[in-house]
Amino acid sequence: MKKIKAWATTILGLVWWVGGASAWAADEEQQVKADSGQLQEVVVTAQFRSEKVQDTPIAITAVDAAAMAARGMSDLADAANHAPSVFIAPAAYGFGQSASVTIRGIGQADPHIALEPGVGIYIDDVYYGMLSGSIFELLDADRVEVLRGPQGTLEGKNSIGGSVKLFSTTPGPEANAYVEAGYGSFNHYLARGASNITLIPDTLYARVSAGTIHEDGYLTELDYTCATGLPLNLGPGLSGSNRHLTSNCSIGTEGGKSVVAARASLRWIASDRITDTLIADVTNDNSENPAEKLLSQSSSWAGTANFMTCPTCYTNYETNQGRPFPGSDTFSFSRTSPLNAWGVSNSLDIVLPGNMSLRSITGYRQEHTVFTQQGDASAADIVDQIWSMQTRQFTEEVRLLGSVSTRLDWTVGAFYYDARGFSSGRIALPGGFTPGGGGLGLDFLLDDPVRTRSKSGFAHFVVHATDRLDLTLAGRYTNDTKDFTFNRLGLDGKPFPPLSSLENVTGNFAGNRFDYRAAIDYRVTDDLLTYADVATGFKGGGVNPRPYFASQVVNFNPETLTTYEVGLKSEFLDHHARVNLAAYYSKYKDIQLQVLKCDNISPFPDAPCAATENVGDADVKGFEFETQVRPTKHWSFDASVGYMDFRYTRTNPFSGVTIGMQNIYAPKLTISAGTQYVFDLPNGMSITPRIDYSYRSEIWTLPVNDVTNHIGGRGLANARIAWKDSSQLWEAALAVTNLTNKFYYVSENPNLGPPYYVEIGTPGRPREYFFTVKRTFP
Repeated sequence: MKKIKAWATTILGLVWWVGGASAWAADEEQQVKADSGQLQEVVVTAQFRSEKVQDTPIAITAVDAAAMAARGMSDLADAANHAPSVFIAPAAYGFGQSASVTIRGIGQADPHIALEPGVGIYIDDVYYGMLSGSIFELLDADRVEVLRGPQGTLEGKNSIGGSVKLFSTTPGPEANAYVEAGYGSFNHYLARGASNITLIPDTLYARVSAGTIHEDGYLTELDYTCATGLPLNLGPGLSGSNRHLTSNCSIGTEGGKSVVAARASLRWIASDRITDTLIADVTNDNSENPAEKLLSQSSSWAGTANFMTCPTCYTNYETNQGRPFPGSDTFSFSRTSPLNAWGVSNSLDIVLPGNMSLRSITGYRQEHTVFTQQGDASAADIVDQIWSMQTRQFTEEVRLLGSVSTRLDWTVGAFYYDARGFSSGRIALPGGFTPGGGGLGLDFLLDDPVRTRSKSGFAHFVVHATDRLDLTLAGRYTNDTKDFTFNRLGLDGKPFPPLSSLENVTGNFAGNRFDYRAAIDYRVTDDLLTYADVATGFKGGGVNPRPYFASQVVNFNPETLTTYEVGLKSEFLDHHARVNLAAYYSKYKDIQLQVLKCDNISPFPDAPCAATENVGDADVKGFEFETQVRPTKHWSFDASVGYMDFRYTRTNPFSGVTIGMQNIYAPKLTISAGTQYVFDLPNGMSITPRIDYSYRSEIWTLPVNDVTNHIGGRGLANARIAWKDSSQLWEAALAVTNLTNKFYYVSENPNLGPPYYVEIGTPGRPREYFFTVKRTFP
């Protein structure tokens, strides 16, 4: 950790020195548009070729670096949630630095390496196959693209709901350098910077970026006896351990952040036909465990004690002490969920004869993360988790692009993915049958290797039938295989008798899939594009990753989606206003969700269960609206609305899911809006206040919907005011998030049946202030 911080500090210093000595160059066309008050264009590569968002016949939102900075966005979730029908939030229930991600109600919330993301995450076109660590800090980001709807032919791997793609800034001859520092609430500090470095003019360029961010936790763990004045009596011989470190009875905090990250890229222009870009990155995340509150308890394990703190308090009575059942050894939980990751990727572009080009994208990534959690967030002990995931993945994608005169653009290619993971740890399930916990008495170790392989070939053709009419035909064939071996061991490393049926038990999955897309788009005028398409996608099947018994080692099928969509993209008022619309209807089949009751595959009724199963089919329909308006050079406004109607048409009777329930983390309505005005000051200075508002309607956090896993709708406002000096090189900004200090929950996880009788929730962050100073270099 000290070495990484030292490295980051060195790079920041280098950034300052190089940036101060180099020249800044702005894109001339975009600058002209900005000076005239016109809306600027973002160039994307969603269809393998560079094209403007308004020329791309796909429901896509792109946010560039300037827009992210103006809104004070700090991570990938901030940027993606700006798009309609998108939900990205920190995952719940002890899943550390992972995320729940859905687009149009389709995605994934469980970060287990044996499960596939329903929304593809890509960093510099490299597929990221893990939800753990997927809320990336926006360190030196150039743009974020959010593609909505199935991307089975364009992105392929598990992009059934859509994809989120982050692109970092490319090295070049310009300095394009900055340093930034900030401080705010909860001892929140930030330092980051980046710069290009010219190694050989016109041939070899490098870019370095680094940053560190720290923030204390926003939820306080209280010592029960100190805070209440009551003794902690958990049953005969189970009085527990009470301690407090400060005068306010605090034991520690939850929800804090501590991240150090660095990235370096090298761009080699070997000739006018060959360019190669090599990127390496490293992340050390030692953030605290997610904030959790106890929302429901049972007298069977709590006795007469009340372990629930006040409804809107950022407090709990967590002890971070595991005591599986009477007679076992007490053990301590880590207060952090560390994540260490590094990766290397390479993009090789070759211009070939015959109006063709070849691109090779190679990636390798390793990650190790540990999730720790006391599942009742109290001084008692009902369910404990110390879960480690180690993963490494290799990807290779090759694309061959070409054109036939001006009438046909084509792309063919292949993709390969090989991921190996290891799921291990300690799961202690005392149960909640007796005061202080106990009665079930399961305490065992995990030792589960998993391997996933995927191979696919794809083709994408765009026929320019006329100057205004295009036809698109695309297809992708995918072959997936997965192997998962399970072991349940005692603390002595030998088979654990109650779960002895799970010793070297292997589950295998193999499947093939063909996806297609057919589309037509017509440019009515130069500023109005209409399109219609039908597209398919899938999320890979697999093996239930959390069996308690050999009978629960069962396969689940891939989930599939067919979407029919129409849309339009328009600009008017001399490029001062932009409106994009999309409407869709989807057939969603074999939906994969985790169920907590599975008597159909268990050895006895009400056996412990956390099985992934295909729970049914659904119809999903909705519409999306996006607009950007810039009436003057100084004033701008943007907004988006997403409406989604999810209806089950068939359910698995063993799942507990019934017609009328909703998918998890799938808000029916999302709204985002923001406006800013640039006030000119004397001597060329300026001040820009901005306010943003976001709303998402109610969600359910478990497949079997009921009041205990229902989270009501909530709206949040953020504000920011920025000052720039006359040179426009210095910027100081004050940002306030959750402006009204609204108390709300990101997620809730009830487990009210035997043997737990408990419900916990993850509250969102309270109001926070953050002040930053940024310097760019001419």
